[in-house]
Amino acid sequence: MDILLVDDNLLMQQVLERFLGSLGYRVMLAARADEAVDQARHAVVSLILMDLHLPDQDGPEALRLLRELPGYAHIPAIAMSGLDGPEARSLITSDFCAYVAKPIDLDALEQTVREYMLAAKARGSSVAN
Repeated sequence: MDILLVDDNLLMQQVLERFLGSLGYRVMLAARADEAVDQARHAVVSLILMDLHLPDQDGPEALRLLRELPGYAHIPAIAMSGLDGPEARSLITSDFCAYVAKPIDLDALEQTVREYMLAAKARGSSVAN
């Protein structure tokens, strides 16, 4: 099952790609919203992990662009941010199914990812490996 990870922090990308890979997931990386859309045009994933602050757009707007692509209307998306409290919550739209605060607790992330991947698998929305 594939995950689209959208985060402009290279170290965060490397850590999460390695961690999620160790759990058996394939990770597609994007540092900007336009890169995420380009990646998504080539493959439908089972889950999106989206930073709320990207260089070219905010996370909710980037997610709206992804939702317009074929196959992406109902893909679960998890918001990630170093912000906490009202500012972070104000950026999260109903399009996100969960929120993970940075620095990321990998155990909590694993539990959240597994929960939504199981739901995606049950819906039959995952792409064959």
